[in-house]
Amino acid sequence: MSSTEDVHRPVGINDVAARAGVSPGTVSNVLNRPERVAESTRRRVEEAIRDLDYVRNSSGRSLRAGRSDSVGLLVLDITNSFFTEVARGVEDVAGEEGLAVVLLNSAERSARQQRSLRLLAEQRAAGAVVMPVDGDMTDLLWLRKQSVPWVLLDRGDVGADIACSVAVDNHAGGMAAGRHLISLGHERVTYLSGPADMEQCRTRLGGLRAALEEAGIDPDENIRVIETEQLNAEYGEKAVEEVLAGGPKRRPQAVFCTNDQLALGVLKGLGERGLSAPGDLSVVGYDDVHFSALVHPGLTTVAQPKYELGRAAMRLLLSELNGSGHQHERVRFAPELVVRGSTAARRQ
Repeated sequence: MSSTEDVHRPVGINDVAARAGVSPGTVSNVLNRPERVAESTRRRVEEAIRDLDYVRNSSGRSLRAGRSDSVGLLVLDITNSFFTEVARGVEDVAGEEGLAVVLLNSAERSARQQRSLRLLAEQRAAGAVVMPVDGDMTDLLWLRKQSVPWVLLDRGDVGADIACSVAVDNHAGGMAAGRHLISLGHERVTYLSGPADMEQCRTRLGGLRAALEEAGIDPDENIRVIETEQLNAEYGEKAVEEVLAGGPKRRPQAVFCTNDQLALGVLKGLGERGLSAPGDLSVVGYDDVHFSALVHPGLTTVAQPKYELGRAAMRLLLSELNGSGHQHERVRFAPELVVRGSTAARRQ
């Protein structure tokens, strides 16, 4: 073997055994069942591992155990900083248990979700935290048949008889946004939504409608819904033309966006047309991502406890992985309205 090949050949269990003067089986016991090995022998093997900088190959062990030491986190949009905070929560809890987190991005596409879930099954993932693209559970039920448990993230409409789930009360969040706008004198509201088959979009709209009904305002007459293909700033900016269609007399007094990405795009689109929030209309987002407080004016939004969502979802997954006596749970967090400069009292 050439010196070049020696450089690139990973240190194996046989190398450690030779260095320590023991059998490969003894090295395996030190790695997996150290209580079976005499202390002096164990120390000699551990010293050889350190000297050779040996890194164990977990793939064979994973196949024997039936699962790996990794869990999947499947999100809708990897560019949205909302998911960065969720991922941090998932990873912190997983790391405490010696599990690695594999981040996957569906890009709000069903086909990509299906490919990602199949990859997790092929890699013998221990489990997964999933934010599904729609209400179709077919792919997730298939994943469970492959002995990969999962927890739903940001889905409040799935019963505990089906799966564990973690979400924020989206109806309450929509009501908080609606009540805030009504308190400022805004009655004519455009709701900028993602695809209607997303539960979050529907439920936040339901909360907005409930706030208007509570105030004696007809939601059918005063709420206009505009759907976008995706929940990002690009589609929010594109939607401004439709928001403003019909001229100043038909212009909404406020726009409530189903997430901050859309709202930030709306702010940009308004500025490009010589308009502003809140001068020409108020704008409210949802999520309270980092950039919401950095733009000018700051974005009024409904905050979700992103990091806590991730931690709670991973804790539920660990409970299911540990097995004994696990029962599915639905964990619900309360949203919080954060008022900044993008909303103001209606000008008469």
